[in-house]
Amino acid sequence: MVSFALCAWLLVGVDVKIGVVYRTVDDKPVMMDVYTPEKPVLRPTPVVVMIHGGAWMSGSRTDMTSLALELTNRGVAVANIDYRLAPKHKWPAMIQDCQEAVLFVKRKASEYGFDPDRVGAVGGSAGAHLSLLLGSTDIGQFATSPRAGGGPDARVSAVVNLFGPVDLTQDFDKSTANFVALQVIGKKYEEATEEAKAFSPINYLSAASAPTYTIQGKADTLVPAMQAQRLDEALSKLGVSHEIVVIEGMGHGVSSKDPVVDAKIKTELGKALDWLVARLTK
Repeated sequence: MVSFALCAWLLVGVDVKIGVVYRTVDDKPVMMDVYTPEKPVLRPTPVVVMIHGGAWMSGSRTDMTSLALELTNRGVAVANIDYRLAPKHKWPAMIQDCQEAVLFVKRKASEYGFDPDRVGAVGGSAGAHLSLLLGSTDIGQFATSPRAGGGPDARVSAVVNLFGPVDLTQDFDKSTANFVALQVIGKKYEEATEEAKAFSPINYLSAASAPTYTIQGKADTLVPAMQAQRLDEALSKLGVSHEIVVIEGMGHGVSSKDPVVDAKIKTELGKALDWLVARLTK
């Protein structure tokens, strides 16, 4: 699980709605917390869908609360979401929920004061993987509910990728990959070649993909730094605007035992959020 605790902003100047149900699956609600600044950078307000990590098997939206408040403090709204988890729910349940969350904030834009044309995504680890998919795919590619009557699509227009898996077919420790594949996909890793390709954001990238800002730890042993390099190379070839920041001494997370590294991570996270706000307010 990846928990973000940059700082604890007081809930001053922020309207918070906890436990908003954005979809119901098999009579079970799937929820988000909605943070809206009282003084947004624009009206209607840009909104960011925030997605927690946890290897698609654990974690919750509360892991991202501090990061959500960091963004709200910058004048944009945040939909901090839960999604269905493995092993009970197999892929593609996770991305289906994330896409429905995007559709929810777009459909409810007038009610919440959001701008449906200014929606971004931020995710950490598995949540970053899902955010990358939101920047390059639409609902039909994962067989979720069809879009009715020419309504909004499920794409976002800017992505912050915090050490997310990009190409699940290579670079990963085989024992870890096998465990995750069994839990999330339902097959052994060596038997899930096609599923791993379909699970990989790199295979959905196009020239129309959302601009992306990536932060990756050089010392990350769970999601190797090579993953960020592969994303960099792919987006460069496609001509998609992007930034890649690789931090020496950073592992898989936003904190370490080295205060110098921690200070660098905090600085770069701040830059990433500033970049996202700038993208959503262009």
